[in-house]
Amino acid sequence: EHRSPVVVSQIWYKVGSSYEPSGITGISHMLEHMMFKGTDKHPAGEFSKIIAENGGRENAFTGRDYTAYFQTLEKSRLAISFELEADRMQNIHLLADELEKELQVVMEERRMRTEDNPRAKLQEYLMAMAYSNSPYRNPVIGWPADIENYQVNDLQQWYQQWYAPNNATLVVAGDVQAKEVFKLAEQYFAPIPIQKIPELKPQTEMAQVGTRRMTVKLPAKVPYTEVSQ
Repeated sequence: EHRSPVVVSQIWYKVGSSYEPSGITGISHMLEHMMFKGTDKHPAGEFSKIIAENGGRENAFTGRDYTAYFQTLEKSRLAISFELEADRMQNIHLLADELEKELQVVMEERRMRTEDNPRAKLQEYLMAMAYSNSPYRNPVIGWPADIENYQVNDLQQWYQQWYAPNNATLVVAGDVQAKEVFKLAEQYFAPIPIQKIPELKPQTEMAQVGTRRMTVKLPAKVPYTEVSQ
């Protein structure tokens, strides 16, 4: 796409809520928040400041099978994105005081998006009922009891297990040439050591041999019905 001098850079890690064991549901989403807390080279807040000062925007999102980060910048500034992502792929600070702050942010996010939203709450109950064994039954943001009990060691272990160049996919689109992108990717990401990525054991769902029904009573202006098959 060469109609405007803009480039979008995304890095997708192959880890999300479906990778999480019981007791730390939502840890992928929490780590997404903590990935903006700085490194030795770029203290907390500097990552976003650099992107903004260069006329860009950035964000991140977590799903059941991925965690992704992106920046949109003027094309000549693509190297800035690569340098920042390569730095936090291996050097992020995970500190107890920052975790305590972010716990409150995530709990408020959950309250606004789920606890105070009858339709979202119904969807959460539906997923928990539909899946008996698969971690797809858990919400991406995590269950409240798990969120409240995260420890720094939980995040550190999750980060070390999954955040590595051999578990990431770099996606670049916009007014750039492939040759330039490959050159920058090799410059910034090739020096980062690969890691042994854990092998996930298959989660086999039990066959559903009958209808499952649930009635959820919540304050709502209108009734909702959801059907899944």
